[in-house]
Amino acid sequence: MQNLKYKIIDGDRFFKAEHRLVGDFCFLFIRIKTGNNDVLNRERKDKYTLQIRATASIKDGKQKVQYTSDTMVVVTILDTNDLSPLFYPMEYNATVYEDTPVHQSIVRVIAEDADLGRNGEIYYSFAEDTEKFAIHPITGVITLTRPLRNNEGIRHDLTVLAQDRGTQRSGSGFSSAKVHVTVNKVNLYPPDIRIRRHPMIVENSSADIYAIVNVSDRDSGIHGEIDKLEIVDGDPDGHFRIRPTRQKGEYNIEVLKLLDREQTPQGYKLQLRAVDKGLPPRECYKSVQVELADLNDNAPVFNKEIYDFKVPETAPINTPLIRLKVTDSDEGRNAQVFLEIVGGNEGGEFTINPETGMLYTAVPLDTESKQFYSLTVSAIDQGNVGTRKQSSAKVKIYVEDTNDNDPIFDKPEMTVWIDENMPAGTSVTTVHAKDKDRGENAYISYLIANLNKPPFEVDHFSGVIKTTQLLDYESMRREYVLRVRASDWGQPYRRQTEMQLTIKVRDINDNRPQFEKVDCVGNLPRHTPIGSEIITLSAIDFDSGNIISYRLVSGNEDNCFSIDRTSGTITVSCDLNDVRVNERELNVTATDDTHFADIARIRLKLVNTKKTGFRTGRLLTDDTGAFDCKDTGVARRLTEVLAEAENNNRPLEREDFPMMPTRYGQNVHSPEFVDFPIEIKVNESVPLGTILAQLKARDRDLGYNGKLVYGISSGDRHSQFCVDMETGEVKVIGYLDREKEYEYFLNITVYDLGKPQKSSSKILPITVLDVNDNAPKFEKSLASFRVTENALNGTAIFRANATDLDEGDNAKVTYSLVTDTKDFTVDKITGVLTVASALDRERQDLYELRIRATDSGGKGPDNPPLFSEAIVRISVDDINDNAPKFSLPNYNVKIREDVPKGTVVAIVTASDPDLGPDGEVQYSLEDSDSEGTFKIDKLSGTIRTTKALDFEERQVHSLMVFAYDRGNPRLSSEATVTVNVVDVNENIHAPTFSDAVLTGSVRENKPVGTVVMNVSAVDSDPPGGDSMVEYSIKGGDGIGLFSIDNEGKRLIVISC
Repeated sequence: MQNLKYKIIDGDRFFKAEHRLVGDFCFLFIRIKTGNNDVLNRERKDKYTLQIRATASIKDGKQKVQYTSDTMVVVTILDTNDLSPLFYPMEYNATVYEDTPVHQSIVRVIAEDADLGRNGEIYYSFAEDTEKFAIHPITGVITLTRPLRNNEGIRHDLTVLAQDRGTQRSGSGFSSAKVHVTVNKVNLYPPDIRIRRHPMIVENSSADIYAIVNVSDRDSGIHGEIDKLEIVDGDPDGHFRIRPTRQKGEYNIEVLKLLDREQTPQGYKLQLRAVDKGLPPRECYKSVQVELADLNDNAPVFNKEIYDFKVPETAPINTPLIRLKVTDSDEGRNAQVFLEIVGGNEGGEFTINPETGMLYTAVPLDTESKQFYSLTVSAIDQGNVGTRKQSSAKVKIYVEDTNDNDPIFDKPEMTVWIDENMPAGTSVTTVHAKDKDRGENAYISYLIANLNKPPFEVDHFSGVIKTTQLLDYESMRREYVLRVRASDWGQPYRRQTEMQLTIKVRDINDNRPQFEKVDCVGNLPRHTPIGSEIITLSAIDFDSGNIISYRLVSGNEDNCFSIDRTSGTITVSCDLNDVRVNERELNVTATDDTHFADIARIRLKLVNTKKTGFRTGRLLTDDTGAFDCKDTGVARRLTEVLAEAENNNRPLEREDFPMMPTRYGQNVHSPEFVDFPIEIKVNESVPLGTILAQLKARDRDLGYNGKLVYGISSGDRHSQFCVDMETGEVKVIGYLDREKEYEYFLNITVYDLGKPQKSSSKILPITVLDVNDNAPKFEKSLASFRVTENALNGTAIFRANATDLDEGDNAKVTYSLVTDTKDFTVDKITGVLTVASALDRERQDLYELRIRATDSGGKGPDNPPLFSEAIVRISVDDINDNAPKFSLPNYNVKIREDVPKGTVVAIVTASDPDLGPDGEVQYSLEDSDSEGTFKIDKLSGTIRTTKALDFEERQVHSLMVFAYDRGNPRLSSEATVTVNVVDVNENIHAPTFSDAVLTGSVRENKPVGTVVMNVSAVDSDPPGGDSMVEYSIKGGDGIGLFSIDNEGKRLIVISC
């Protein structure tokens, strides 16, 4: 072993290898080449890899043999706390606003330490105590712990210390940085606009300044300066402008253009906006209602420049004719208009209601005297004398003629002829009548007035008489007497006249002859002598006066037969024995020289029979010469036609002609009302045109003497009613309002149209019934009240009062609370609003209650009761009824024992929902057991350490935190904060022996317990438990021969 050597063959820049022989052991020592330990810098290089070679030299006889072995040794450089933390940068600038919330991060400082472990872990702290800020000991984040106020200074200068944990106990190794916190003011408040109004502006006046506006801002500096005041809405046409005055914050609202109230009857609602110069700028808005006083600058305006209408001359006195509608764009008395007839009414034929504008007849009208009126109606407003304005309109009235003339025919009687068989629609003649009246009274229409309808019709307008069917002279009437009536279209009823028109039918040859018998078959003996009559054919013609002749058409080519043209008798004209054929067929026709009858066939069978005493001219009637013929029925039909013609041409009786009315007599009787209503009751809500009654009257005279018209003579001063002059219907023509007038007494007059005219009058009472058309109305639609939150149940807040203009049940008002709430109730009858349950401002501080007043009218879903609503705003005033409440009942935090002094341990928060001082919370700390180790910020609840903690001395601190308000009496609550101190390993240095190899010796056979040697190690930790050294044998005593005394540091033999 003496020849064993070690050598670093690689990686030995800073190191060298040595060996030490101890007994049989040769130890390898690696040392730094120089005595300066600074050549090793862990921050530059923390690990080296060395290649070590061991060489042993052994002599074997005369030869020297070397043995080598290599190994790798990794040298790790352990850290020593040789560096202090360094800030970068060393100065920090932070800008915050004065309204920054408490506990918000402001800035983070950063320091670095290149050491390892605890030596490189940094704690941050403030060099001086501060209540406004806190710094996190590990992250370096600085937070705000108290509200900032600009007036407390615009800059805060803080010194932050950074110390690594390796030197934290020794108090050395600090570095510092400067933190400058600049507090910027915040634009907290918007501008405030206040307006001083001038009196109401008279429209079209030359007023320059309408109002003076003052704008202020509670902020200071630039934030409190006003940038601008402008009109942002309500003035689209630029009638106003804002101009600043010489005084700070004062502006004028100036009028630029003449204002016209009629164009803006509601005035102008100007929206003002004020903006300050703060960053960011704040603004506020305010509405200004510009009201314009009316100037009587508008004349009344008729809805038409010219009114044009017609009135029948039979209209009674006081008949409403037309309502003239007039508007005035002004308001008040300037818009109140009265009407007057100022021209064209020299005879006083018309009157006008000055308030309603209804035009009436004042006298009976006569179209024969005057058929046209042109009235000038003036409308004048009721403005102040000297400012009144007026306008006028033309009213053209055409008096309509009444139907007092009968139509007159040109000829009272006429006789005309018409051929039979003319087609339907053939014009027979034209009748014509005239009427001296005008218009529809002179329009004439015609009709045939016969009770039994004749085969004729008349065109209602042209008077052309036409046939409606074919006329047959043989079977129908041959003479018609028509009563043609001419009727005018007059009103109130028609007049008519009749004339007699005789129409005679002329016969024409329109029928052909017809045989009585056809298709005859008979036997004719061949020995029949020439000249013998064998058969006579008879034909009938329905026309009168026609002569019939007969002819053989065919079958007689050999002239063996002949026929008498007049009688139709056929005779033999040859010797039949000479005829070779046994059968002959003769075809016979008949004619009236215009028409031919159908062929009549006669079949003759020539037979050979024994001669008899057949005489010439005698018809064959025996078995050997009889004929069998087919009867056509013509004779029977002729008999029927003749009978029908005889019946149709009988003389007409008197009832076939209607009787015309008799001429009108004298006007003897006065009209009489029938079933006249005692009273009429009508709902005020009836629509215009509603018929209230159907008046009935009678007059026993005839014609115009008995024709009646109706009118209202008096009692309708507001032009609310009219009576139809023809039908007697009483109608509503104006809107009724019971609340203005509930009863009318109409003087109803009925006139006849006779001469002299007679009339009768009666009073018709009309009662206007109430309809639920008015909702209850509150004295105030908006009311505000205050009540403390400890108000007792039943406390009266407000008494609602609503009235209803209706009557009866329609005016009975009950109250209810529409808003869904259990905290208030309203008495149904009295309307008193009271507290119903305990109030709590913290639960609800403002109530906006909607109270409804409902009347008792209305029936059914289509006619519900009417109601109105009022808003009652109730503000609940605060009392100090809430103690502060911590966010947590118990806080449990952990903190290292080595944190710097002033470290924030916990932040407790408590809230108080009360207002003002009653809700302002402050904190206090009771830590009698902790001997002032902690303190609390009374405003923010931030708990800090006041001195170093020591886990070994105390592991848990139980703090009692109190939160109290500033009310009177003061209320408080408490919470427990448990601070658990976390142990930190303060045993930084390991014990070291005086040498890496210690040697000792002991003789063999020494008894157990013999002390071999003393060993000693030292610990560089501070005095205390961490510097105490314990000893134990970790290895090398494989057979357990030695033990070490932990206390005495002795190596003792424990076995042999």
